[in-house]
Amino acid sequence: MKKFEIIFKETCTSTNDVAKELPVYTAVYAGRQTNGRGRMGRTWQDGQGNLMTSIVLPKPKQAHLFSFIASLSVAQSIAFLSPRIKWPNDILIEGKKVCGILLETHEDKLIIGIGVNIENHPQTGMLYKTTCLKEHGRTVEAKKLLSDILQNLSFMIECFEKKGFAPIRLEWLEFACGIGQPITVNLPNQSIEGIFSGINENGALILTTKNQTQFITAGDVFMIDGKKDE
Repeated sequence: MKKFEIIFKETCTSTNDVAKELPVYTAVYAGRQTNGRGRMGRTWQDGQGNLMTSIVLPKPKQAHLFSFIASLSVAQSIAFLSPRIKWPNDILIEGKKVCGILLETHEDKLIIGIGVNIENHPQTGMLYKTTCLKEHGRTVEAKKLLSDILQNLSFMIECFEKKGFAPIRLEWLEFACGIGQPITVNLPNQSIEGIFSGINENGALILTTKNQTQFITAGDVFMIDGKKDE
């Protein structure tokens, strides 16, 4: 099992920025970020009492698979609220986003940025509807939640190193949101509707349409019966 050093910053631009200067197997979390960011260049809105953290790992050959390893580690850490994972790595509670994950590489490092809404969440201007743990009657200190995530992450990494992605994939699918259901996937130049049929051995989303099966490696997923939070 990997052992992580935990560092706290009262304020920083983003924990991913700080993490670039830290050694591997270090996790940094912050009380406030001035320039937090999410997937695809979006801004990540922080809130007092929430968990904003970045975890530094050695850069693996299949770094993109750690999106699934990380999201599974978070979902396991808040299993008491029956979370679901929306491909590739958003954590939902009752259909609303409670956690976002951003993977970045820097030199020989993989940096996993994780934001979990514990005490509060953005109310407007988000791509998806959001929620927080407190809204569902549960709360936890940010450091305690980070410790739980690191413990689960360490176990997942060990499993991945010994057995590969196959067992991670199967467990991720147990938490997956919308399998067998109609979804819309927004790509840079088009939107595609189809049935979410799972993920393949490389983590690509399997989308079944009337004419073909497509394998999607990047995009924004929406449940057909869900709506964007305008």
